[in-house]
Amino acid sequence: MNVLYLCPDLGIPVLGRKGGAVHVREMVAALGRGGHNVVLAAQILNKSPWETPAEMKAQVLQIEPGPGVTAAIPTLKEFNRRLGIENSFPGETRRILYNKDFETELKRRFENDPPDLIYERASLYGTAGVSLARELRRPIVLELNAPLALEQKAYRATGFGELAVQAERWVLNHADSIVVVSTELKEHVASLGVGSARIHVLPNAVNPAVFYPGPPDDSGRAGLGLDSGPVIGFVGGLRPWHGVEVLPELLERLAPRHPGIRLVVAGDGPLRGKLEEALDQRGLRSRARIIGPLPHEEIASVIRHFDVAVAPYPTPDHRFYFSPLKLFEYMACGIAVVAPALGQITELIQDGQTGLLYPAGNLELLAKQCERLLSDVALRRALGQSAAKLVQTQYTWDHNATRVVALARSLMP
Repeated sequence: MNVLYLCPDLGIPVLGRKGGAVHVREMVAALGRGGHNVVLAAQILNKSPWETPAEMKAQVLQIEPGPGVTAAIPTLKEFNRRLGIENSFPGETRRILYNKDFETELKRRFENDPPDLIYERASLYGTAGVSLARELRRPIVLELNAPLALEQKAYRATGFGELAVQAERWVLNHADSIVVVSTELKEHVASLGVGSARIHVLPNAVNPAVFYPGPPDDSGRAGLGLDSGPVIGFVGGLRPWHGVEVLPELLERLAPRHPGIRLVVAGDGPLRGKLEEALDQRGLRSRARIIGPLPHEEIASVIRHFDVAVAPYPTPDHRFYFSPLKLFEYMACGIAVVAPALGQITELIQDGQTGLLYPAGNLELLAKQCERLLSDVALRRALGQSAAKLVQTQYTWDHNATRVVALARSLMP
C-alpha cells in the first residue's frame, strides 16, 4: 500500500525531539516494517539548525509556505507592533493560509500518481488533508492526539477559540475514519457529531526493539554524575500540564530517608528556569541532573538508570484526554512507575500490579508511593516486570500500524 502521511503542524518538527515528532516517525517506521511505502509531507523538519535530524526510513517532503503567506505574516506583525498590542492573529492567520499552499502543492505532486491512503495527524485549522482526499478520491484516516481547539483555548488563550472549534468539527465530520489516542478523546470527537463507529482508539506505544528491560550502563551512570544512590526520574517536556513544578518538593520530601537520592530530568521547556530556581532555593541543586532534550534513541538508556519513574500530571481543567508516551516507555523498560489516577493512566496502570497510582494533585501521597518503592526492591522489580510484559505485548507501534492498515482496507472499494 502507498501511504501519504501528512503532518502540516508548525509545532511538530518531524525530525526533531518532541513527543509528537516521535509519534509520527514511529508510525511511519512501523508502516514501513509492514511492507508499505510511505511518503511523509510536513511543514517543518527541525526546530533548531543545531539539532541533528533524526533518521527517517521514508521519503520526506517539506512543504513550506508560499510567498503569499511569507509576505502576509510580517505585515500583520507590524500592524500589531504599530498599535502596541500582542495577539495571536498573525500566527492563526498563518495556519489558515498555509492550508491552501499545503493542499495545492500536494495535489500537484500526486494528482497523476495518487496514494492508496492519506493518513493525517490532525492540526489546528488543518483542512487540507480532507480536501486533498476528495480531490484525489482516496480515503483519509485522521489521527487526533488531543482536543486541539480546547487545548488552544485552555493553554494559549488565542481569542480564536470558536473558529478553531468550527474547523475541528468540519474536519472530523468529513474524514472517512478517525483514530484517537484515548477513550476520553473518542468521547470528545463523538460530542462533535461524529458517529462512534467511525472513531477508533489507538493509544501511544513503543518500539520494543528500543525500549526493553535491561541493566543500566555503568559508563552512562558516571556520565550523568550518579553514584550508587537511588534515582527518581522524569522524561518529557517541562511544561505546566506535565506537573514538573512538584519535582523539587518531591525530592525534598524523599531526601531525609534517602541521603544519596538523585533526581534525573530528561527534557526541556519553558519551566526549566523555574525548576532550577526551586531546586536552588531548597539547596537541592547538587542532587538533580537536568540533562535537557535527547535524541529519542538515547532515552531508553537514561530510563534504565531510574529506580522509580514519575509522571506527576496535575488535575486539568478538562478531562484527561492524553495518552502519555513517557508511561509506555518507562514501563517497557521495566521501571516501576508512580502516576496519578487520571484517564488512560488507570487503564494502563493497575495499582499494585503494573505500577502505583495516587490521587492527582496530592503531593503527599505521590511522595508516599515513591517512598514505598524506594524502600522495597522486590516490589519495584515485580511491578517493572509486569509493566514491561503488558506494554511489549499490547502496546507497540507495529500493532498500531497493523490496525491502521486494516482500517484503511475496509475503506477502500
